[in-house]
Parts: sequence; structure tokens; C-alpha cells
Amino acid sequence: MLWGVSGPVFLLDYLAGVAGALAIALPVRALVGWRTRGEPLSTVELAYLTDRAGLACQVGVATLRRAGVVHLGELATLSVDGPPPSGSAPLVRALHAALRRPQTWAAALADPGVGRALRRLVGRLVRDGWLLTPAQRRRIAFGTLPLFAVAVVGVTRLVDSAVEHRTAGGPASVVGLLLCCLATALGGWWLCEVPETGAAARRLLRRRRRTHAELAPERRPAWSERDTAELLTAMAVFGPRPLLAVDPRFAELVGVDPERTRPREYVTAKAN
Repeated sequence: MLWGVSGPVFLLDYLAGVAGALAIALPVRALVGWRTRGEPLSTVELAYLTDRAGLACQVGVATLRRAGVVHLGELATLSVDGPPPSGSAPLVRALHAALRRPQTWAAALADPGVGRALRRLVGRLVRDGWLLTPAQRRRIAFGTLPLFAVAVVGVTRLVDSAVEHRTAGGPASVVGLLLCCLATALGGWWLCEVPETGAAARRLLRRRRRTHAELAPERRPAWSERDTAELLTAMAVFGPRPLLAVDPRFAELVGVDPERTRPREYVTAKAN
């Protein structure tokens, strides 16, 4: 018996170690960023949590478009005519200011005012706990270390068995330990992908998707019968596909890709 432990007993101990490591990693991942503070999120901020700056800007310019402020020009340019809606989010006002001079969507996104508005938006989301700070992201990454430590122990036993020409158990135990080590390493690698959003943000997005399930693109809602608030909410929660349905030319001009209209987080949540 290698290390004074038989193969089946060591395999059981290994699985117990994996369970203990997961009992550390998963709660850390689920609880970091659990609390938030500050005012409720705007539609633009919700869109940022769903699919970052691209979707936030698309929701912002869709707000102007639905208010009749944004117009399409020649050579794929956009321009504004009239003031932004009252109470607009800072990013919406920054996009409005950028489009006072006709320009393309890419040029509008590169506008310094839009960049400053995005940085302030991100700063507010981090300050209020919706986005994770670098320290919180490191905390989640460190939570996976016990899982890798267990995998190292298993691999060390297999290597010692080969080097010392001693059995680590029967063929079934050796194959089982090898597969468990591989699964543990892959699981640790997957858990090392630290989310940008905190637990509260992920919880909020799940709740909003349940609350507005009738607006999900898979339900094929009749957008001609929906108001602007529902359209913007659907974009913020499910991605930009609703805009592509009601205003396809404008949607393409602002970067909505018909081949990718669902945020990665939303696709992952549905798969789980």
C-alpha cells in the first residue's frame, strides 16, 4: 500500500478532500459582493451589468431614438435633433452631446465625454457593490487554491507510484484517481474565471429575468404592442435583440450583431 493507504480508501479520502475544497470555493464565490448600497439601478446601469459598456451604450442611444431625438444620416452617421429626455442618465446625455455633430457610432463611442460617463458609471457600480473590486476578485481566486492543493496531492501519489514502482491500488483505483485529478483540475480552472459582477448583481439579474420573462426574445413578444420602457428593459436584461426587431437599420448602425444578440451571462444562466 503506497503511503500506508490502500487505493480505495485513498480515493474516498480524495473525494472527501474535493468536497471540503468545494465547500470553501463555492461559498466564497457566492458571497463576495453580496451586499450593495446606494440608489436603485437605472436601465443603462442594469445593461452594463448584463453585457458591459457596449450594451449600456446601445440602451442609452435607444433611449434617444425612442424619444425621437436621434436621426439616421448619410454614410452611416447618426445625429440628434432636440434635447434629451428629462431625467436621462449621464451616459444618455453624454451620447446626446457626442451626436450633436453627425458622426458614426464608432466615433460616438470614442468621444471623450462618453468615455468619462462610462468611467463614472463603472465607479458608481464598484462603489455601491454591484461590480467587484480587484481585492474581491483576488479573494474569489484564492478560494480555489484548496481545490488545486487536493489535485496536487492526488497527482503526487500517482507519480510516487510510478517512480517507486509501488502500486497505488488496483487498476480501478488508479484510473479512478487519475480521472478525479483531471476533473478537479478542470473544475479549479473553471472556478478561476472570476466574474466582474458581485453576487448581488447576479442575483438581481436572475430576478429581473424571471420578472420580465414575457419579454425574453425566445417568447417572441409582439414588440409593436410594447412601450418604450418595456423595450429598454428587455434590452438591458436580455440583450439588444428587441431593438433589432423594431428598428433593424438603426440597430445595425449602433453595432447590434444579428449573429450575437444574447449576452454571454444570459446564455450561461439558461444553460445552467
